[in-house]
Amino acid sequence: MAHMASNALRISTFTLCLAALCPATAFPQVDSDVSSAATSAAAAPVAYVYVGTGKGAYLYNAAPNGSLSLVSGSPFSITGSAIGSNGKYFVSLGTTYLRSYPVAPNGAIKSQAAQINTALYQGADCGTTFGGTLDRTGNQAYIQFQFLGSYDEGCDALQTYTINATSGAFTFGGVAQFGGQKNQRLGGPLVIAGNNAHAYAFPKYYCDNFFHAFYRDKFGAMNNDTEFSVTFPPPNGAEWFPIAMASDNQNLPTSHMAVSLHGSTDVCTSGPPSLASYTIDSNGNLVYNGALLKPAVNPASMAINPQGNLLAVGAAAADDWDASYGPGLQVFHFNGANPITSFSKVLTAAPIDVIRWDNNNHLYALSNSTKKLYAYTVSSSGVTAVPGSPYTIAGVPNALVVVPTATACSAPASAGVHICAPTNGSTVSSPVTVKAASTVSGTIARMELWVDGVKKYTAPSTKQLNTTISLAGGSHRFGVFAINTAGTKWQSVVTATVK
Repeated sequence: MAHMASNALRISTFTLCLAALCPATAFPQVDSDVSSAATSAAAAPVAYVYVGTGKGAYLYNAAPNGSLSLVSGSPFSITGSAIGSNGKYFVSLGTTYLRSYPVAPNGAIKSQAAQINTALYQGADCGTTFGGTLDRTGNQAYIQFQFLGSYDEGCDALQTYTINATSGAFTFGGVAQFGGQKNQRLGGPLVIAGNNAHAYAFPKYYCDNFFHAFYRDKFGAMNNDTEFSVTFPPPNGAEWFPIAMASDNQNLPTSHMAVSLHGSTDVCTSGPPSLASYTIDSNGNLVYNGALLKPAVNPASMAINPQGNLLAVGAAAADDWDASYGPGLQVFHFNGANPITSFSKVLTAAPIDVIRWDNNNHLYALSNSTKKLYAYTVSSSGVTAVPGSPYTIAGVPNALVVVPTATACSAPASAGVHICAPTNGSTVSSPVTVKAASTVSGTIARMELWVDGVKKYTAPSTKQLNTTISLAGGSHRFGVFAINTAGTKWQSVVTATVK
């Protein structure tokens, strides 16, 4: 039993970031090994992509087509591992010190602004820092402590720090602490719900079908949620072990989460991984949405795009119990309150440690062991590697942070559809980027893009539409519909010329 528990220990690496969009049929990828010093794009970047290494943080500009160009001055000096950025301050975590660095308008990281020793605050006696996460506003940092002794002794803790918007200084805001039984201990990265009001983690061991839940108080501090409940897939006698999670960014009354589960009817053993969709209700409870889906890779890192309709799954190693679930990267349709469905085949078989989206249809996947950063464009016409992908990192990577500079389309104040791109009467190039957002009553079912009276694209379970479409030259009429589950429709139409 002790041997089995030891083999079941999972060590999770830990970084954070931000997002982008859209579905299609996946195509096999042909990777080209190129230097990270790509030719600089003339267009303004749609995202700043930071790759943390022992040498510092390498910064890349992401062009509208997804290609990456290394920013002069890289690697920028930081101490510890990158946690994330709120656009104004870049945050890193060392052995005990939490640090902030001002960010220049071009994304460059400046000299350190502030630091705080987490070891001086309550919860630090539980062990060593295990990782850190920024909340969805970038105003709070949550630092996880892990006890490294016997698995059924000691304690774990989650500290809260507020980041001052003017100085970057940190203020300790409290701690959620756990001790005793192994199923009370944190083992996975903290996942913050789209409503920014709840957060979740899971244990270190396969021996516990257990989530741990937190709720944010009015000061932003995380607290233990002692009334939390979760439902699991049938059969009732099975044990289900969470091994990776990701949340969409939908707000109250509900948001949704993708969870990778290992299932077994025998304690401390595990079956193959499966993907499950959960609804997060207004009280933070997790409600299983039914119909598990088996991936082709062994999930270790997961990310849902900002529009909430695509789930990317990265795998760093083969499954301990079934090596047919190997390393790699795969994308799925995420359907909110409905089960996850298939989308792409395995895009690369390289070990993938961290994955992120931007707001412009680009997916980024970091492979620490191969020192490669993979980048893909995901659109209604397919999944393709961006020019130059994969990019070689001049150092051993340990973190990936993506800060979009291109904002998502804003939704109208009242029920309706707002088309952000193309703008009415504009002249654009093919492929044409179409972005729209909706406000609806009830529950959104889907958004649809119609061009010249022909339906071209459907985005299910999302109030954001973001896709690209190839069109011949000439004038075209773009109509976007938002449809709720009751069948009520809202629409907006623009005309643009393709040159």
